[in-house]
Amino acid sequence: MVLDVLLPSLAVVTLIVASYTDLKHREVPDWLNYGLIFAALGLRTLFSLELGWPVLLSGILGFVVCFLLACLFYYTNQWGGGDSKLLMAMGAIIGIRYPFDASSFQLLWFFAALLFLGAIYGILWMGYLAITQRKKFVPVMVKIIKRHNKVHISLMLLSGAFLLLSFFHSLFWPLTFFPLALFYLLTLVNGVEESCFVRKIDPLSVTEGDWLAEDVVVNAKPVVSKKTLEMKEIRLLQSLKAQGKLKYILIKEGIPFVPSFLLAYLVNLFGKGFFTSFFSFLL
Repeated sequence: MVLDVLLPSLAVVTLIVASYTDLKHREVPDWLNYGLIFAALGLRTLFSLELGWPVLLSGILGFVVCFLLACLFYYTNQWGGGDSKLLMAMGAIIGIRYPFDASSFQLLWFFAALLFLGAIYGILWMGYLAITQRKKFVPVMVKIIKRHNKVHISLMLLSGAFLLLSFFHSLFWPLTFFPLALFYLLTLVNGVEESCFVRKIDPLSVTEGDWLAEDVVVNAKPVVSKKTLEMKEIRLLQSLKAQGKLKYILIKEGIPFVPSFLLAYLVNLFGKGFFTSFFSFLL
């Protein structure tokens, strides 16, 4: 079916462009996200005239489900606005086939691949930052470990206990490294966030979707709470800058996450068998 070629082609091209802009500018233009949403639903509307209303309904169902997920991630400050809008667009692209059959779960596999590959991608990106910005990272990492010294020692003792038990039963051998590995992984994440993700920025350079790292306080009163910034907050910050009441703000830069969308969608197109088997094994 022509639609089965048009939609994936449109998605791949858009995701490549979005990945480039996210890596280069740390944002995805709204016109790109909205354009993908309208193009996907527009194509489905046109083809539904020939193939029937389920073609359009599939896109609407996918869009609605991803809209709800996007709202959840956005309003809990897990994702920025660009990532959230892109998820809605992918919902319209992939859709949820109706009447329901095995292919109706394609959006679920995409979302599972997005979370799985996104986690790996995020850890690798943070590892890269920790190495390249080690002068800033190492002191913060040491400080975090000292801050949680009791937990660190407890996990070392637990790992030692698992090591002793592994001499009596091999079942305990994989558990030997798990407690400390998890602790160091969480410390890595926190250390990179504190040392590499927070920077000072002129309020005039703020863009919609930037994450405010701390509350903005003017004359001992909080005027903007720590959150993802929208246009009304940006106008307020720029007004305070113009009045000379604010010199800079602290912005938390996240990982450019859009490449994970591209990887997940390519896996969804060409490697579904692997992920289907993997998650079926887990479940």
